[in-house]
Amino acid sequence: MAERKVDLNVRCPTGIAGFDELVEGGFPRKRSILLAGTCGSGKTTMAVQFLYNGIVKYNEPGILISLEEDPAELKSDMMNFGMDLDKVEKEGKLVIIDSSLARVGVTSENLWDAEGVKDKSKGSVSLLLDEFNMDSILDAVMVKAKKIGAKRVVLDSLPALDFLLIKEGSDEKIKQSIRQLLLSVNYRLKAAGMTTLMITELPEEGETSLHGVESYVTDGAINLHNTALGMDSGMTLIIKKMRGTEHSRNVHPIVFSNGKGIEVLKTPGKMDL
Repeated sequence: MAERKVDLNVRCPTGIAGFDELVEGGFPRKRSILLAGTCGSGKTTMAVQFLYNGIVKYNEPGILISLEEDPAELKSDMMNFGMDLDKVEKEGKLVIIDSSLARVGVTSENLWDAEGVKDKSKGSVSLLLDEFNMDSILDAVMVKAKKIGAKRVVLDSLPALDFLLIKEGSDEKIKQSIRQLLLSVNYRLKAAGMTTLMITELPEEGETSLHGVESYVTDGAINLHNTALGMDSGMTLIIKKMRGTEHSRNVHPIVFSNGKGIEVLKTPGKMDL
């Protein structure tokens, strides 16, 4: 198969081995993609690769919104795959917006920068529990994106937003609130020219997302599975939908490689694009 020439104004390549050829060279620009996975399926690793490769391969700064994981632990984990997040952060090419629930109950003094966003010396942002709302988070994203010229955003992960919506009561009301919230997030990030990956959990086989509404709001949906038992054990990826591009419909094996991260393998006996 001849290699396609990718127009970087139209496509946002992930740089992940074996993946971009499944979507005509990369994600369509200024779109939102839902990355849903079961436990241990590699969803955070894949999303961080998308950001890191954007910086080191395509000179595209990025923003990571961390709603769950401690950024220090994430940096340590990603070093195993050759991704030095601390380095690119210090270079001003990566901003981490730390709103992780791991810090619930933690208090500290943060100084506001000139734009009104609490700012660390490296350019990353910490928001305390009383500031944990998407308006504050998106305000921080907009300020930082403009400052570093960011073109990519990762939101890790959507189930943490349930913390904001407990007061809504019933499951149906939470679903409606999630949908409205994601529509707002999509609108602001697209208007800012961002290509966005949103991570969520995949609780059961056949489900697209935790609440079942997230995939209808986003432009694309990718499912990752980690099957631990039986003849079909291993990790797989399937692109459920991707607006604005042709894409593979096959189930693809994926592997973790030290120093490389996730690699997507060809499906035996099947043709892709």
